[in-house]
Amino acid sequence: MNGNKINNTSEYWKEMDYDVSSYTVDWNNKNAKQYLEENEEDFIYQYILLANKYGILLPHNIKMSDHIREDVVNLIKTDKNIYPEDWIAFRINKLFRYKDGLLYNSYIYTEKNSIIKLEEIVNADLLITYQDVIFNNNDSIYAAPVKMTFFQDHFYITFCADAFFDELSNDNSDIVVDNSEIAYLNTPRFNSFLRDFIILCFQYGATDFEFDDLEYKNISEQGILFGNEIVYYEDIYDLLPEEHQYKPFKEIKIELDDTNYKRYLENKK
Repeated sequence: MNGNKINNTSEYWKEMDYDVSSYTVDWNNKNAKQYLEENEEDFIYQYILLANKYGILLPHNIKMSDHIREDVVNLIKTDKNIYPEDWIAFRINKLFRYKDGLLYNSYIYTEKNSIIKLEEIVNADLLITYQDVIFNNNDSIYAAPVKMTFFQDHFYITFCADAFFDELSNDNSDIVVDNSEIAYLNTPRFNSFLRDFIILCFQYGATDFEFDDLEYKNISEQGILFGNEIVYYEDIYDLLPEEHQYKPFKEIKIELDDTNYKRYLENKK
């Protein structure tokens, strides 16, 4: 890495106030939309497991428990917003509903006072945690490490802060900061989450995937680069010190069918 090594690197994370690279997964025909609608309960259930497995984009309104299925059914039954084309508003947005907006929190390793710690981060710029928001009514939630929204026929994923980057070049410092030690604990989890989320979407009828390569060259179609390559969490988990292993990764089991996604990739060649 070319950045300067300093202590407390997470204190140098910064909000991104302009467009960055983003990911879009589409359901762009009637049959695809209908399939997702008809299997909405299963999709949301699988998403909750996936998010908690990696600690990325955790649902606010349904927590891990022994009755997730019942919670998902209740979520669907109590929300029947209809779009003009009779396409039912997909309730996954309601997983993140908080007051008049959406709340995005992810488990992120931080370094403060030279101590590496796993925290449920809502705002990576100010290092505001989920507990700060829920219990202390701190509404500064504008700089989530990553956010996701479902519109009428597509998911949109992008970043609001640079917490996943191995080097930091922003207004918080007049030097390039080496964030690689912390990024190594966070970025591979995001990459594995992104890959599996795309597979999940295609399993439930998605028809297209788009990557917008905008501002940052360290973001690729497969995720965020660490150095010059994509690193996935399963490749490094057993190499990490036990205190830095995100345990739900091994504890939560989820079976995904990548048949449709592999077919899509083959047809794109």
